[in-house]
Amino acid sequence: MWKHMYLMHKEKPYSFVTANEFAEAFKSFHVARKIGDELAVPFDKTKNHSAALTTDKYGVSKKDLLKANFSREYLLMKSNSFVYIFKISLVGLRKP
Repeated sequence: MWKHMYLMHKEKPYSFVTANEFAEAFKSFHVARKIGDELAVPFDKTKNHSAALTTDKYGVSKKDLLKANFSREYLLMKSNSFVYIFKISLVGLRKP
């Protein structure tokens, strides 16, 4: 049933393609060659706008980013508190 949803050519038999085969096929594709050519040229910082990467006006300090990450993780831990309590109780039950 899933074959009908994902196969483009339904008249052709299904054949498995490994990730390496897929990567090699993509590398030989004209779009991939164009992307590779563009990425091979180093970025010229002189063409960049001077305020493009500044964090003075709208940026957030690293301390504030760290606080936001801890707040997010704490919120996730609160929402999954049963899982954490269960795991801690399993560690306490483990015999040395």
